[in-house]
Amino acid sequence: MTRSQSLSHPDEALADWLEQLDFASGISLGRSNQGEVRRFRFRDTDLAIKTPSGRGALRWLRVQSLKREYRTYRRLEGLPGFARCHGLFDERYLVLDYIEGEDFRHARLADRERFFDRLLETLRSMHARGIAHGDLKRKDNLRIDRDGHPVILDLGTAVRRKPDGGRLNRKLFDFIRQTDLNAWVKLKYGSYNRVANSDRALLKRSRLERWLGRMR
Repeated sequence: MTRSQSLSHPDEALADWLEQLDFASGISLGRSNQGEVRRFRFRDTDLAIKTPSGRGALRWLRVQSLKREYRTYRRLEGLPGFARCHGLFDERYLVLDYIEGEDFRHARLADRERFFDRLLETLRSMHARGIAHGDLKRKDNLRIDRDGHPVILDLGTAVRRKPDGGRLNRKLFDFIRQTDLNAWVKLKYGSYNRVANSDRALLKRSRLERWLGRMR
């Protein structure tokens, strides 16, 4: 198996273990645009492993998406609020830490203000690294760890700002970055109504975003 493409010193033991992995034996965590995610135990670590599905051109497209997600995790390496990435192995397995905790959708927040302050700080740190998520309105993409901190999941549709990306890349990044902030408002208040004045400055919905919202 090709060793990890993400770390300067790849985990050879993990690569060897993945070479023998029966993916169907893992606990299903769901499906994403790229394929399927399952939970495994390796040594003393719970892992969430994503692998592309399908055949032919469809599988090729999903592999490319998985590679883009891996590059996104590399750029966010070490940033709180995201799962640790162990690497992309053989263009087949994207290996992440499994985040113990609960889904945002079902959580009861002990301190909502503190939680959303932390989430906003995470978003701003992510944007400063040149990454915009683009799908935060889906509550399944947000998890709460054992310490009550937000963790952002599924970076498969994220947009990366590229130094040589040109005007189109910059405009797309800025647009998706703003949709992240709009999503933060909606997650916090449940809608775009009755938003506190202190948070209203963050909300700037474009005509395109409004139109896309009506289409869903």
